[in-house]
Amino acid sequence: MKIAVKLTFFGEEITKLVEYPGRPHSQGEVIQWLMSQTDFQWTDYDKASSEDKLLYHLEEGTMQ
Repeated sequence: MKIAVKLTFFGEEITKLVEYPGRPHSQGEVIQWLMSQTDFQWTDYDKASSEDKLLYHLEEGTMQ
């Protein structure tokens, strides 16, 4: 079944129409499934090397 997903992180919205395996029985089930589909990564940007910061900006499409 297709479900519409809208996530908001730090004021930025991501909307997707995704294929959910089966029929969800609760919002909690959908949240658990979304978490299993998500790869969270973080780093201490202030202490990162210049090379790591450059790679971050290349991936994000922004340069400052």
